[in-house]
Amino acid sequence: MNSNTKSHFPRETIEMIIRENFGKDIAVDTITELTDGWFNAVYILSFVGQGVRGFKEVVIKTGVQESKYVLSYEKNIMHAEILVYSLLQDTIVPVPKILVHDFSKSLVDCDYFIMEKLQGENWMKVDEKITPENKEKLIADIARYTAALHNIKGGYFGYIRNDKEFQFSDWRSAFQNMVHIAIRDGRKGGVDLPYDSILEAFEPLWEILNEVKEPCLVNFDIWKMNIMLAEKDGEYYIDGIIDHERAFYGDPYAEFISLQNICGDVEHNNVFKENYSLLSGKPFTFTRNNKLRFYMYKIYLSLLMGVEVYRYNEEDTKRMLKDCNKKIANSLAELKEYLENS
Repeated sequence: MNSNTKSHFPRETIEMIIRENFGKDIAVDTITELTDGWFNAVYILSFVGQGVRGFKEVVIKTGVQESKYVLSYEKNIMHAEILVYSLLQDTIVPVPKILVHDFSKSLVDCDYFIMEKLQGENWMKVDEKITPENKEKLIADIARYTAALHNIKGGYFGYIRNDKEFQFSDWRSAFQNMVHIAIRDGRKGGVDLPYDSILEAFEPLWEILNEVKEPCLVNFDIWKMNIMLAEKDGEYYIDGIIDHERAFYGDPYAEFISLQNICGDVEHNNVFKENYSLLSGKPFTFTRNNKLRFYMYKIYLSLLMGVEVYRYNEEDTKRMLKDCNKKIANSLAELKEYLENS
């Protein structure tokens, strides 16, 4: 998708970055931009000869230039991604190897990192080729990987930032802050969303967030586009999970929003629940308050996607806003109905 936050560089600049990081004799062969992403520019690089550090292909991901506007929670967002990759390196969660990250802005006016290129394609591109039996195995794996991710605990609640504005001692305060910052940015940007209706619906529910006692690592963006699948012996397997920049420490039930894109209703997916429990060491439950918090996170995700339209062109902005307003209205109605009948 076209986005004004993407930092595009000419071939000469990308070659300079490679030489400065890996040596003057490294020769870049091809440079291919991946256009699926919504926030960062991403390029696949191939090399003449042996490549770099044993890799014949790498991926370079560029951050947002400092002169460009981003939402409050998006500032220095790449720092969080690198931290999460480092936290996951010694777990069962498959992630690419990070070769270089540079936040100095000494070579270019944005953050960037270089990582190995994973095999295969994102799940979305091969979805129709996956058999039901293969999909069940993939869901079992993603359940275990999700639990392993949630087993990592933080020292605070909130977005992973080196900024006290985002760090809290309890989940209620952290999530309230996340919601209010998103609404503040949206109103400042003139984005037409039902902010008052969201706050009104959330007001009697803030208290149940106090039930979340552990700040679990939550990716909040695990869906088919961010899961790379490779093929072996006629079956697909998960080669890596990417794009962890929107991660936070908080309620693991927030993860199950984006996972609906893969598993459907997680609450009723026995394969997911059984395998998640194997790694979490706890029974998978979905109590009334779990469900209420789930609705809150579902509405928050649609709110975020709505205020993020600042980066898109007019046509995409209209389409996204229409979709987000519809999703928020539907989720608010579902929440109201659940409260009345539970």
